[in-house]
Amino acid sequence: MATPSERISLTMMLPAFILSLSLLFSTELFATESIEETKIILVAVGEVDRKVMDWLKNDRARVFNKQVSAGKGMPEPDHTFDRKRKQYSSTAVLNAIVKQKDYMPYEKILGIVDHDLFVPELNFVFGQASPKAAVISLTRLRQTFYHLPEDSNLFHQRVLGEAVHELGHTYGLQHCGNPQCVMFFSNSIMETDRKGPEFCKKCKSLLLLSL
Repeated sequence: MATPSERISLTMMLPAFILSLSLLFSTELFATESIEETKIILVAVGEVDRKVMDWLKNDRARVFNKQVSAGKGMPEPDHTFDRKRKQYSSTAVLNAIVKQKDYMPYEKILGIVDHDLFVPELNFVFGQASPKAAVISLTRLRQTFYHLPEDSNLFHQRVLGEAVHELGHTYGLQHCGNPQCVMFFSNSIMETDRKGPEFCKKCKSLLLLSL
């Protein structure tokens, strides 16, 4: 049987215990709500300029009308490097992203990598997508890659366009034959600049059906 001093001690501990439980449940609820509200998660694969992540967070939210946030980054994709080509396998990077269980609760995942990407049948790719996730490369979007003075506004526009293009694929859109549409397949940076970041009317209608 508890002594008077023990009963007093238990009485004092009870409110603290209840408060701890309350904080625990509220934290779990907040975490669940955050995942449910955030539909698109951005993932830096290796070192990526923070400004780029901020651009994508704001621009993606406007284009897709969904909550976008930056998630926990991933290590440099060294295991995807092809020594003969001196490029990184976009398929391997994409597979590594999809395997991360932390990202699975989100509707879509967009990986950003600052390395030159390739697939075996092409010299390079600006990005690649699967039904769940996509990845884009920043390397060839910079003017300095073409030995030209850097242009921050143009770089921003290119990043936006490629991110929209690859995320469009995750929502079921195919390549478009309209060279002015963001879903047009770019063989060069000139085609990326020509098409810009906007959907044509047909692709926009298809996107709205899948959102």
